[in-house]
Amino acid sequence: MKSNNATYSGFEFEVDGYPALAIINSDLKNLENKSQYPYSVFIELVPDSFNENGHPEDEEYDYLNDVEKKIIEYLEGQTQTVHVGHTTLYRTREIIFYTKDRDAVSNFLESFLETIERESSFDIEEDSSWENVSAFYELL
Repeated sequence: MKSNNATYSGFEFEVDGYPALAIINSDLKNLENKSQYPYSVFIELVPDSFNENGHPEDEEYDYLNDVEKKIIEYLEGQTQTVHVGHTTLYRTREIIFYTKDRDAVSNFLESFLETIERESSFDIEEDSSWENVSAFYELL
């Protein structure tokens, strides 16, 4: 399931008193056998420049989107991974995937994130029931 053909839905919410945005792949809401992608992948990027709400400024927003596109392109092309979407929080862009290929995704991210010249981290954990993103899909 490639994200370039997917339908994404956006919504706003609040975290710690700051506005937050989520762009979520709504096609995955009804994905059968979500458990085929048992590992959640959360990638955190810290923008270099941001506004008073902690959201990236225009140029930085575009840069972070380009980084996300490169990650999507590799993970969807080289691993069995689906792109859930991203959130923009106070001074944080979080990109979300689910995968079958934990080790391949981890190896790629360890290498790739060193090249983006932004503070970053990622976490991969077992979540075959997709609990980590269930709140997003309940809102769709």
